[in-house]
Amino acid sequence: MSPARVGAGEILNCECCVWMAQLITPCVSGCNSYLCETSKHNIEFHYVQKMSGGDMQAEIVMIGTELLLGEIVDTNATMFAKALRDIGMDLLYKTTVGDNEDRIAGVLNIALDRSDVILTSGGIGPTVDDMTRKCVARATGRKLVYSKVLENQIASRFRNFGREMADNNKRQAYIPEGAMPLENPRGTAPCFLSEDAQGRGCVISLPGVPRELDYMLHKVVIPILIDRMGGSKITKVRVLRTCAVGESNIDRTIGDLMTESNPTVGLAAHAGQTDVRVAAKADTEEDADALIAPMEAELRKRLGVAIYGTGKETVAEVVGDLLREKGLKIGVVDTLTDGQIVREFEENGAGDVVATQRDANMDGQDDPRALTEAMAQEVAPEDGVGLAIVGPYEGGATFMAVYGSDPQARTCIASRRFQDSDHIRRWLVIQGLDLVRRAVLGKLASPAD
Repeated sequence: MSPARVGAGEILNCECCVWMAQLITPCVSGCNSYLCETSKHNIEFHYVQKMSGGDMQAEIVMIGTELLLGEIVDTNATMFAKALRDIGMDLLYKTTVGDNEDRIAGVLNIALDRSDVILTSGGIGPTVDDMTRKCVARATGRKLVYSKVLENQIASRFRNFGREMADNNKRQAYIPEGAMPLENPRGTAPCFLSEDAQGRGCVISLPGVPRELDYMLHKVVIPILIDRMGGSKITKVRVLRTCAVGESNIDRTIGDLMTESNPTVGLAAHAGQTDVRVAAKADTEEDADALIAPMEAELRKRLGVAIYGTGKETVAEVVGDLLREKGLKIGVVDTLTDGQIVREFEENGAGDVVATQRDANMDGQDDPRALTEAMAQEVAPEDGVGLAIVGPYEGGATFMAVYGSDPQARTCIASRRFQDSDHIRRWLVIQGLDLVRRAVLGKLASPAD
């Protein structure tokens, strides 16, 4: 990534117009000097880089010891990730680092070696531990210089707030030499964009306060990044939702597809569920859809009935819709989940499909499988399906059975050891719902662990 000369009308910063870069005109002599059309001052051109959108890779660095101590939840990283995804810029790394000059500068130096754009959050306030400015200057090989213009701008912001600027706020007027200041109308801390002296990339430093970051990222930084890429791209994500099949089994089935680059395929596991994410980057939404379609078809071919829905659909929603579509009701015996299955239906507006819920009497029962099957049959409505989730028996074993009028809609499976935890209850709920789904669909192959 070698520096490139800018042309007329492109953007640089002028010390006299410090908040926002102004339109400039190249010096007629052809030297590295430019005339700011606002201030009429000559400014020296050091480094402005234009990059191909397909080549640009981003990295985010979250700065603050409070993040490492778990004192606050890092919502800023999510904000960065979504914003970059939406313009088609690849985010490859995220680092969290505490308030230590050597470590921050070291992290930034590593980031500049491997990424085109580094976005930082935090550490640009007025206190002693706000050292991002100094660290960025150090990592990019630039001096940290004091800007009287920035000081005046900060003081003006305080006056607008009806407050006097404290002496320590003058620290915020320091900036890496040649950096482009970025106005922060939501706060007093100036943000900035600093290019690396060796041409490795640029660092854009933004506030840690989420409200300020949200504004600066979407209103100021994203337009800059789109300009540097030569236009934005579309990143589209399609999520296929599976249940009652373990992540390891999913991986064995589709692992070879997870090496593809565009679209990419990834997994995200939850209790009793595994989401399969397909993401494609293209110039238009239609092009992204065209990339996703054949991959989705292959995934559906391999995973089959394990896929219960897409997007944000829940198993309870899908099962409730199936039962209503076919005019079926469901009866439930539940001794393990404390009624969570019934609540799943109720919370998703499907409470009308639940016929009954009963407790089970397991005293003196020697055959838990037969008992579970009998319970499912007993509570099954004539026009519906019965579900029994029963246990724990000796050793913590649990059993689930589903019973429908169609012999193909009947089965009983043994489950994992029961532990009195919310995670296991959730797993049992998902597997029970999936048994009903498969029974209604007539595809009752036993789910895998």
